[in-house]
Amino acid sequence: MVNRLTNKVAIITGGISGIGKAVAQDFLSEGAKVVITGRRESLGNTVAKELGGPDEIQYMKQDVSREADWQRVVDQTIKQFGGFDILVNNAGVGGAGKMIAQTSLEEWQQVMDIDLTGNFLGVREALNKMDKGSIVNISSILGIITPMPGAGSYSAAKEAVKMGKSIRVNSVHPGLVSTDIVDSQTKAYLENSDVPIPKIGSPVNIAKAVTYLASDESEYTTGSEIVIDGGSLAGRG
Repeated sequence: MVNRLTNKVAIITGGISGIGKAVAQDFLSEGAKVVITGRRESLGNTVAKELGGPDEIQYMKQDVSREADWQRVVDQTIKQFGGFDILVNNAGVGGAGKMIAQTSLEEWQQVMDIDLTGNFLGVREALNKMDKGSIVNISSILGIITPMPGAGSYSAAKEAVKMGKSIRVNSVHPGLVSTDIVDSQTKAYLENSDVPIPKIGSPVNIAKAVTYLASDESEYTTGSEIVIDGGSLAGRG
């Protein structure tokens, strides 16, 4: 199908590479206007020019852990496009890859600031500035294995209902996806594991699910956690 997102405006954090860039490409192919954000200004401008013209896609510099940056991005999007219908909270960091005992407070705080506070600020801003639409939070299968009580898409979806708004909130939980942070050792391990589909996923695999959740096709879906992991979690049983 095409044009599932015609007349819709989307903000995609971390939209200048990896999954975020793939989501932006898919949204554009479905007719959406897109704002991509990220901290690397030169790369962001390059990606925006690569993907489309200024009437279709804009890059805005953003640190998702900063409240002022969220307010600026949302206000500029409303000024540029007249509002927005979709928020994709994609920006995130994977941490230093250390055990907790070897993790510094600074390393811990960076992950919390971007992955948790950034997500909270985005959802809060969208709930306050959108009347209807879709929020999609990109998480990980680790968010299914070790969920944080009181957080996540279900809580945000319930909040939207309480506010009397037609905003759907869902999350996508990828397994291993081919991005810059997945090394050859990890790929080799997965290919020799018992995972039902023993290969690294593509950012496009994730983008297609996000497009579904952003479109009106998912009008009856909210508070849901969509797992795309090649069967990794199923294999744990």
